[in-house]
Amino acid sequence: MRRLALAVVAPLALSLAACGGEATTADAPGSTSAPDSPSESPGDTPSDSAATDGAEQPDAAVPALLDFTSTTVAGEDFDGASLAGRPVVLWFWAPWCPTCRGQVPQVEDLAGTYGDEVSVVGIGSLDSAEAIADFARDVEGITHLEDTDGVLWQRFGVTEQSSFVVLGADGEVAFEAGYGGEDDLAAEVEAVLG
Repeated sequence: MRRLALAVVAPLALSLAACGGEATTADAPGSTSAPDSPSESPGDTPSDSAATDGAEQPDAAVPALLDFTSTTVAGEDFDGASLAGRPVVLWFWAPWCPTCRGQVPQVEDLAGTYGDEVSVVGIGSLDSAEAIADFARDVEGITHLEDTDGVLWQRFGVTEQSSFVVLGADGEVAFEAGYGGEDDLAAEVEAVLG
């Protein structure tokens, strides 16, 4: 029952996301919304990648939020567990979003400044895989994940682009910023570094 409710609510939440707060994902050319696939709230299930009913359970050292698999824009497998043990900045963007485009220098600077201590990962969604890959080519120094179906956006509770989620080394959310709230990002990264 809960999965059905999430399958109905999650696409609605993603459709409300917009750069200016007025447009929906349907307003963007070639955009897509999250499918009617089940999604769990962070920490509600052991894993996106672990099956249930007798399957091997995820490593206890991997925080619940990082227990996922995805694909990079280059088509390579990506295991969220590889981010465990150090702070992470997740940048949720859409390729047609002018605010996201304007944040490219800030994100590149963040990766250049803290890249040895913090993982910086871009998560593109709300458009085609090709459009996501095209945008990602213009952002250097970070890993980009393709999330055309919105699974990672749902996992981290993101409902608008551009959004940032900063995780501490323990894998817990230390800071979240929705549209237009990225001004304190460097300070928040400094705070999780101690």
